[in-house]
Amino acid sequence: MRKSIIVMTLLLASAFAARAQQKVSFTYGADFQYYFDNREYDGAGNKFETSGTVHAARLTPSVGVKVDGGRFTHRLTLGIDVMKNMGEAPVSESDKDLQNIGLFREMTFWYGLESRRRAEKFNLLAGIFPRRNSVFGSGYPDWEDDPVKTDLVPSLFISDVNQFYDNSIEGLLLKYETRKGYCEAGLDWMGMIGHGRRERFQIFTYGNYSLAGDFLRAGWTATMYHFANTLEYRGVVDNVLVSPFVSLAAGRRDFRWNAKLSYIQGIHQDRINETGLEPAFGGLLTLNLGYKKLGILNDSYYGNGQMPYYFTIDTGGNMLGPDLYAGSPFYRINEQGGNWKHSGFYDRAEIYWQPYIADFVRLRLSTVFHFTGDGFQGSQQKLSVLFDLGRALNSKKAAKASGGSRRQRNYEIYL
Repeated sequence: MRKSIIVMTLLLASAFAARAQQKVSFTYGADFQYYFDNREYDGAGNKFETSGTVHAARLTPSVGVKVDGGRFTHRLTLGIDVMKNMGEAPVSESDKDLQNIGLFREMTFWYGLESRRRAEKFNLLAGIFPRRNSVFGSGYPDWEDDPVKTDLVPSLFISDVNQFYDNSIEGLLLKYETRKGYCEAGLDWMGMIGHGRRERFQIFTYGNYSLAGDFLRAGWTATMYHFANTLEYRGVVDNVLVSPFVSLAAGRRDFRWNAKLSYIQGIHQDRINETGLEPAFGGLLTLNLGYKKLGILNDSYYGNGQMPYYFTIDTGGNMLGPDLYAGSPFYRINEQGGNWKHSGFYDRAEIYWQPYIADFVRLRLSTVFHFTGDGFQGSQQKLSVLFDLGRALNSKKAAKASGGSRRQRNYEIYL
C-alpha cells in the first residue's frame, strides 16, 4: 500500500511538473494588402486577357492562443477576412442603408503545430488559413529573405490577381525545413459539390534544396487540380502540372541576380469527352536582376499551350476558363481557335521598384510587358503594399532578446 502511494505521488508530481513546463500565451496579428493593377490589352485585341483595372484592399485581423511545451508549439487562431473592391458597394446600390457587412468575406480559423529539433523545423496547418503561409501565396519576396523559404512560383500555377482574391487555403499544409532545404505539401478544398457548384480541390507541393550554398539550388513545383461534377450536370477534368527546376544566385548588397530554369510537364484530361491523358511540354527561364531598389524580372516560356480546355463548354453551358485554370491566361500560348498542341513563345518582362521600408512592410511599383509569337500583347501598371503585423512583432521580440531589455513584460499563463 505504501509503495502504491509513493508511486502515485511520484506520477502526480511528474505530471504537474510536465504541465508546469507548458506556457500559454495570447496572440494577435493583422495583415493588410493593397492591390492596384491596371491592364491595357486593347491594342492587341484582348486575345488572352481583357483590359480593365483591379483595385482593392484587404485587412485580415486575427487572435489566438499559443501553447509552448518542449519541442512543440500549438496554436489556435481565429480571424476575419475583410476585402473591398474600390468603388464597388458591398450591397445593392438601391439599398438605403448601404451596410458594410458585405465586406466581411469569411471567417478564418485554424490549428497550427510547430516542432523544432536542432536545425530541423516542421509545421502543420489545418483549417482555413491565409495563403501567405505557402510558397503559392507568398507574393514578392525581398532580396534579404532567406532563399531556402522564398521563391517565385511561376504565374502558370497561380497568377498574382488570384493570389490576392483567393486569399485563403481551406484544408491542410505541411512544411519541413532544414539548413539546406525546404519543402511543403498541401490540400486546398476549393468547392463542395452542390447546386451549380462543382466539387473542386487541388493538391500542391514545392521544394528546393541547396547543392552549393545559395549559389546553386534544385527543386520542384507541382499541382494536381481535380475539377468535378455539380448536382445538375457531370463532367470531370484533371489538370496536372509538374515542374522540376535548377537555379543560380549571386551578388552583393547593391547588385543581385538569380536565374531559374524550369521544365514544365502538363498532363491534362477531360473525362466526359474521353480525351485520355494529353501531355503538354515546355521550358521556362526566369531571370531576376536587381540594383539597389530597382529590378528587372523576366519570364521566357517556349512550349505547348498549358490550358487546353480553356474554351471548352461544359454540359451546363459554362465555359471552363478561369474556373479551371488559376494561372496567367497567356500560358494558353495560342489564341481562341488555335491548336494548343502547337508550340509557341510567351515572354513576361517586369520593371519594378521595391524600396526597403521595414521588415514587415513591402511596397512594389512595377510595369509589366507581355509578348507572344505574334508580338506585343499589352502591358500592366501595378502597385502593391503589404503590411504584416506578425512579422513586426517577431522582429520586435528578436530585437528585445538581443538587446537584453529588463523591462520586457510577459502576459502569460503557466499551467
